[in-house]
Amino acid sequence: MNPDSQNKQVQTIMATISSLIASRRVEDKLRAVTVLTQHRSILPDAFSDRIIDELNKNNHAEIQDALKPLLKTDVENPEASLVSHADIVAGYSGSLENALKKVINIANVFDLSQVTAKALRQQFSEGRDGTDNGLYSDFIQQKTNIEPDLLKLPQISLFVSPISALTEVIRIMPELSRKNKIDENNLKKKNLIAKIDEIIETEQEISFNIAGYELLYTLERLIRDLIHERIIKPNYDNLQTKIPQDVLEGMKKRKNIEENNPIADGNYELIEYCDFTDLKKILEKGRNHESFSDIFSYEEIKTVHSKLGELDPIRKKIAHSRPLTRKEFERLRLYASDILERLK
Repeated sequence: MNPDSQNKQVQTIMATISSLIASRRVEDKLRAVTVLTQHRSILPDAFSDRIIDELNKNNHAEIQDALKPLLKTDVENPEASLVSHADIVAGYSGSLENALKKVINIANVFDLSQVTAKALRQQFSEGRDGTDNGLYSDFIQQKTNIEPDLLKLPQISLFVSPISALTEVIRIMPELSRKNKIDENNLKKKNLIAKIDEIIETEQEISFNIAGYELLYTLERLIRDLIHERIIKPNYDNLQTKIPQDVLEGMKKRKNIEENNPIADGNYELIEYCDFTDLKKILEKGRNHESFSDIFSYEEIKTVHSKLGELDPIRKKIAHSRPLTRKEFERLRLYASDILERLK
């Protein structure tokens, strides 16, 4: 089996297992154990360990019996639980590539929307009606190549989406060539020019948030797993020496609140209650950087600290649905790409 085919197979198996353990049905969770047992040799260790930990929290007798062979293997071979950063990154490789591809596509279409809008504005200023199809065919072609879900949300936002707005302008433009409707066409032309001016002046695009969320989510999950494997698991009985006190207290408090909430299920590892800024603080703590010496030099990990800090305001805008600007989106792409490249 070639590497691409094996990678696709692994991604499919991981998605199947994740879906099964998310179910409330005991039969589905037992099926997850079976699938994991059958394919564990090709699955990333970090993924397998996470699934085993999650299933092991379930007290159902059948699930515990089914897990015994997997847990026994870990006890007899303690080195099997030592996960390399390569194994962790491998589990995210497909998601990382897809997220970056979407970010690049959206950025390209946004840039093209600006170029196209300016060209249309120039045509109108020269007295032409802007119905030259060749002028905006590239924009239409590139837009159709984007994942459809990335272009749905702008339609329900009050913020101007240059990509969505230009699509609507292009749809209406052929109506300007109608004969015997001069007054009506002049009004439409005036409205279109106003819309085009708004597109040109707008640096925000709500689609940036959709693609950006997926990229940040993947990056955050990856860093969390690295910290969990390299910092938390080996030092679980002495975490106060590895995690800043305010961070550790905050994680425990959030976990306790969720576990005592009758609506939410708070049965997660401690790392899951770590904020984005907390990740940076943990990496900076004491000699923690030595736990990642096979990945980063000291200078490189300092660069990662800095970039995580600069990404936090962008993450907050995405989390609170405030449209990113083109400049912020580009910074997200560059910083995330750089961090991920170093990890790989």
